[in-house]
Amino acid sequence: MQIKKGFAKRKIGSRFIVVTTGELSKNMNIIIEMNETSSDIWDYIEKGMDENEIAFALSEKYGISLEKAKNDASSLIEKMKEAGIFED
Repeated sequence: MQIKKGFAKRKIGSRFIVVTTGELSKNMNIIIEMNETSSDIWDYIEKGMDENEIAFALSEKYGISLEKAKNDASSLIEKMKEAGIFED
């Protein structure tokens, strides 16, 4: 799982925004607002972590059950797939 080149995450105030840049912005114009947890998941994906590693990291960071962390991570990753954010 790898994020396509041309997506950039920025912090604006207390919010995180993902936008398309460069060549990708010619074909796709996406702006995604993220909360802190979503931003963490994005960062973990960029680090090359898989869904299980992401869930464990979320569970540890936020003190939630591993099951909830897996559900949260899986849900966001599925939405990212549907939006075309990952390399094929």
